[in-house]
Amino acid sequence: MKKIILYLSAFLPMLFIMWVRESIAPFLDVWAGKIEWTDLYPGPLLIAELTLISGIALALFWLMKNNRKVATKKIKIDVVKNRTAEYYLAYYSLFILSLIGFSLVDIVDIIVLVLLLTILGIVYIKNELYFINPTINIFRSFIYEVEYTSEKERLGKLLISRDKLKTGQIVDIEVSEFEFTFVRRKNEK
Repeated sequence: MKKIILYLSAFLPMLFIMWVRESIAPFLDVWAGKIEWTDLYPGPLLIAELTLISGIALALFWLMKNNRKVATKKIKIDVVKNRTAEYYLAYYSLFILSLIGFSLVDIVDIIVLVLLLTILGIVYIKNELYFINPTINIFRSFIYEVEYTSEKERLGKLLISRDKLKTGQIVDIEVSEFEFTFVRRKNEK
């Protein structure tokens, strides 16, 4: 379930942009004189979509807050790659979807969007592409892939950090049930 929530949360900004576009369109029709102010009302699909978007956002927030921390350990970073920067174009392409004419009130577009998101979801979850998640980036800033040495063994880990990380830096990480973990700030306990 957590993998599905992480996947769906990757599309929250895109879905919200699409929802805003659909919500603004009736106001433009009033301004253009096509309809009257009294004809404005939120359609049931837009209300359902906002409910879905809010539900996914709350589920992600709950998931991140209730992430069981198995341990905290101090590591020295040997190699660091900024996965956020590396996959910026992948993030960007997600948002292009919201601008190419999908409508959240047209049932055919909704079916096509659901099919597209299902196919992308299979790839996302099977390949554990959690770093391709603009929502996490918005709230946590940077996603890194690091290598470090622990007990003479070289290990790799995806780290989410609000601060930029660099080679040679010593950080505290919270090892958790996720495939990725959070870097603790110096003032966090």
